[in-house]
Amino acid sequence: MKKTKIVCSIGPATNKKEVFRKLVHAGMNVARVNFSHATIEERETVRDLVAWINEEENHNIGLLYDTKGPEFRSGEAIEEGIELIPGNTIRVVKENVIGNNARFSVNHPEALDSLEIGSNIQLENGLMKIEVISKEDDGVTCKVINGGILKSKKSLFVPGVKLDIPFISEVDKEDIIYACENNGDFLALSFVSTKEDVLEARKIINEQKSNMKIVSKIESKTGIDNLDEILSVSDGVMVARGDLGEEVPISLLPVYQKLIIRKAREHGKFCIVATEMLESMKKNSRPTRAEVTDVANAVLDGTDAVMLSGETTVGAYPVETVQFMASIANDAEEHSENHFGYLGKIGRTECIARSAVDLTKYVDVKAIVAEAISGYSTRMISNFRPNCPILATCTTKEVARSLALNYGVYTTLVPLMDDTDELVELVKEKAIDYFKLEAEEKIIITGGLPAINNVRLTNFLKIEEITNK
Repeated sequence: MKKTKIVCSIGPATNKKEVFRKLVHAGMNVARVNFSHATIEERETVRDLVAWINEEENHNIGLLYDTKGPEFRSGEAIEEGIELIPGNTIRVVKENVIGNNARFSVNHPEALDSLEIGSNIQLENGLMKIEVISKEDDGVTCKVINGGILKSKKSLFVPGVKLDIPFISEVDKEDIIYACENNGDFLALSFVSTKEDVLEARKIINEQKSNMKIVSKIESKTGIDNLDEILSVSDGVMVARGDLGEEVPISLLPVYQKLIIRKAREHGKFCIVATEMLESMKKNSRPTRAEVTDVANAVLDGTDAVMLSGETTVGAYPVETVQFMASIANDAEEHSENHFGYLGKIGRTECIARSAVDLTKYVDVKAIVAEAISGYSTRMISNFRPNCPILATCTTKEVARSLALNYGVYTTLVPLMDDTDELVELVKEKAIDYFKLEAEEKIIITGGLPAINNVRLTNFLKIEEITNK
């Protein structure tokens, strides 16, 4: 059984019921909506597809909404566009002007004060580049390095510079509230640089009385520098290799990917690796050898999940892409050393989780069955990477879906129980049905009974042998 989770971005190629069903059967665990591109109608379509498949086939597929993030864009330009010629100069000004071959404006003029002489401004996703050669009160003067035609409202990116731009725009705030109100299980926050960015989003989520999990996208050198503090307030992180590869030397991208995955393990948080994992399958029915190796190495490094973007939004082979990704992940898992784990200070729940996983090294158990009231103990067990699957017996579908990104976790629903013996018997039955267990096979059960001050803390661990009925 595949343990690595797969996130699929949903778009025109996959937003029909039968294709969506095939994605789930192929191995998709979480559906992604990209707020940067999806219209209201497209968002609602994906929301409804997730609800439909979960109801239709009793799944717990998660729904992830991905924010635009702070946007730095050029202003309006003349109709034919601004011609940037290498070696020429052009001014970027604070005044709101119609851009021409001499100057153009930006949507956040205050951000120009953050620039220094030598700062490189990448335009339209790196297609063009200009360098700041002087600063003035009304803007900056730049030399064109890589030329092209700059049209209206194109993206600007300044590697290595923290721009003075509000982290959460009004558009992002509205989108976060939308995600809370429309069954969002996960919120991917773009361009997180500090823990304050995460806390700002968390405040909005809490105000909506939502339990949506925050995935901080690491896309800048500043985000890497502040990784520990970001992880301390996030539920998970994403290695967003697209923009990160523009921010840092691309040769260092594999090093930073490994660092982010390792740090996530140390903090007991899940990790997603994203961007161009099977990019060639947008057009081809098979991946390249390099892509297969890329996916496998992410799994071997210890990621919880891998993500598909254009491959499943507009690709010609979306279902086949998920099938290949699931197959690659499954084979890599067979050769994983499973030496990952939370390395910080641990409490009672973490100790029981670690003990359960350690037992799987010495006792031939087919599964760990974890009572999941909040899902925390299940996440800790997942973080220690047992060599068997984890079945989380959840009391709500919300908790079940919140575990959709944690490595090796499968979910089933059970009623809330107050008797230990009854709980053990029920979860044994669930494990037998889920994994088709036979007599004399063993499972490990963890849970928390009785409740103390109405709080269920994980406080027991049992090895149970399946008996003939």
